[in-house]
Amino acid sequence: MDIFERIKKDHDDARALMKELKDTTARAEKTRRKLFDDFKLDMWAHHKVEEAVFYSYLRDDTKMSIDSYEALNEHHVGNGLLEELDTFPVASEEWGVKFGALSELIEHHMDEEEDEFFPKARKLLSKDQAALMGERFDARKKVVLAALKPLKESEIEAAA
Repeated sequence: MDIFERIKKDHDDARALMKELKDTTARAEKTRRKLFDDFKLDMWAHHKVEEAVFYSYLRDDTKMSIDSYEALNEHHVGNGLLEELDTFPVASEEWGVKFGALSELIEHHMDEEEDEFFPKARKLLSKDQAALMGERFDARKKVVLAALKPLKESEIEAAA
């Protein structure tokens, strides 16, 4: 999978998780919390790895630098909303409204990336470069997800 296919796969997974979250009600507190925790970790990992593997390279190309910085700023705003959402009870009305705003931001970002950013980047990257970036994205995302996942009490007790 090249970098474009790999990022698109993450986008499709994010869209599916956002839909699942939107379909929950405030009464489904445990389900909503689990889905949100998974979504939050995946978004954080996706953003960091995408920035390191994809944007860092394209940011240095003058044809893509403005687009890259815009995308980085959208990641920053999205991550801030993720952190804010983490402080609200998932059963609250505020949480639902804020998640709706976050979903709109992320959906806009993904659409813009796929429809505008990718075509420009495809012109700058060779097939081999795109393939290597896809491999690096995959490998790094696995490591970042593992690093971000909270330790379970049983893991800590086993180390004692």
